[in-house]
Amino acid sequence: MRLTPVLIPLLALTTLSGCVASKIVTAPFKAAGTVVETAVDATTQSQSEKEEDIGRRVLAERKAEREACLDRAESKEERKQCKDAYKDD
Repeated sequence: MRLTPVLIPLLALTTLSGCVASKIVTAPFKAAGTVVETAVDATTQSQSEKEEDIGRRVLAERKAEREACLDRAESKEERKQCKDAYKDD
Protein backbone atom coordinates (compact mmCIF):
# COMPACT_ATOMS: atom_id res chain seq x y z
CA MET A 1 0.00 0.00 0.00
CA ARG A 2 2.64 2.49 0.96
CA LEU A 3 4.80 1.61 -2.00
CA THR A 4 2.14 2.61 -4.57
CA PRO A 5 2.45 6.45 -4.19
CA VAL A 6 6.20 6.21 -4.75
CA LEU A 7 6.03 3.58 -7.46
CA ILE A 8 3.63 5.43 -9.77
CA PRO A 9 5.81 8.56 -10.28
CA LEU A 10 8.93 6.43 -10.72
CA LEU A 11 7.15 4.29 -13.29
CA ALA A 12 5.92 7.40 -15.10
CA LEU A 13 9.44 8.86 -15.25
CA THR A 14 10.93 5.68 -16.63
CA THR A 15 8.29 5.39 -19.34
CA LEU A 16 8.72 9.00 -20.47
CA SER A 17 11.37 9.71 -23.03
CA GLY A 18 14.59 11.36 -21.93
CA CYS A 19 13.67 14.71 -23.48
CA VAL A 20 10.34 14.97 -21.70
CA ALA A 21 11.80 13.85 -18.37
CA SER A 22 14.63 16.38 -18.64
CA LYS A 23 12.15 19.16 -19.42
CA ILE A 24 10.11 18.24 -16.37
CA VAL A 25 13.20 18.26 -14.17
CA THR A 26 14.70 21.50 -15.54
CA ALA A 27 11.47 23.52 -15.76
CA PRO A 28 11.58 24.82 -12.15
CA PHE A 29 15.18 26.01 -12.64
CA LYS A 30 14.34 27.81 -15.88
CA ALA A 31 11.38 29.52 -14.21
CA ALA A 32 13.60 30.64 -11.33
CA GLY A 33 16.12 32.07 -13.81
CA THR A 34 13.38 34.04 -15.54
CA VAL A 35 12.26 35.50 -12.23
CA VAL A 36 15.83 36.58 -11.41
CA GLU A 37 16.27 38.19 -14.86
CA THR A 38 12.99 40.06 -14.46
CA ALA A 39 13.97 41.30 -11.01
CA VAL A 40 17.34 42.55 -12.27
CA ASP A 41 15.71 44.26 -15.25
CA ALA A 42 13.20 45.98 -12.97
CA THR A 43 15.97 47.42 -10.78
CA THR A 44 18.19 48.71 -13.59
CA GLN A 45 17.53 51.83 -15.60
CA SER A 46 18.39 52.30 -19.26
CA GLN A 47 19.93 55.47 -20.68
CA SER A 48 16.64 56.48 -22.32
CA GLU A 49 14.79 56.06 -19.01
CA LYS A 50 17.39 58.26 -17.31
CA GLU A 51 16.95 60.91 -19.99
CA GLU A 52 13.17 60.77 -19.62
CA ASP A 53 13.51 61.28 -15.85
CA ILE A 54 15.80 64.27 -16.39
CA GLY A 55 13.35 65.72 -18.93
CA ARG A 56 10.45 65.37 -16.49
CA ARG A 57 12.48 67.02 -13.73
CA VAL A 58 13.47 69.96 -15.99
CA LEU A 59 9.87 70.38 -17.13
CA ALA A 60 8.63 70.42 -13.53
CA GLU A 61 11.25 73.04 -12.61
CA ARG A 62 10.26 75.27 -15.55
CA LYS A 63 6.60 74.94 -14.61
CA ALA A 64 7.39 75.95 -11.03
CA GLU A 65 9.40 78.93 -12.29
CA ARG A 66 6.48 79.99 -14.50
CA GLU A 67 4.04 79.77 -11.60
CA ALA A 68 6.41 81.79 -9.41
CA CYS A 69 6.76 84.40 -12.14
CA LEU A 70 2.97 84.66 -12.47
CA ASP A 71 2.62 84.98 -8.69
CA ARG A 72 5.15 87.86 -8.61
CA ALA A 73 3.55 89.68 -11.56
CA GLU A 74 1.66 92.78 -10.54
CA SER A 75 0.16 93.82 -13.86
CA LYS A 76 -1.35 92.18 -16.92
CA GLU A 77 1.71 93.16 -18.91
CA GLU A 78 4.03 91.37 -16.47
CA ARG A 79 1.77 88.28 -16.52
CA LYS A 80 1.89 88.32 -20.32
CA GLN A 81 5.68 88.51 -20.23
CA CYS A 82 5.77 85.50 -17.89
CA LYS A 83 3.50 83.51 -20.18
CA ASP A 84 5.58 84.47 -23.23
CA ALA A 85 8.83 83.52 -21.48
CA TYR A 86 7.46 80.07 -20.61
CA LYS A 87 5.12 79.51 -23.57
CA ASP A 88 6.75 76.20 -24.58
CA ASP A 89 5.52 74.52 -21.38
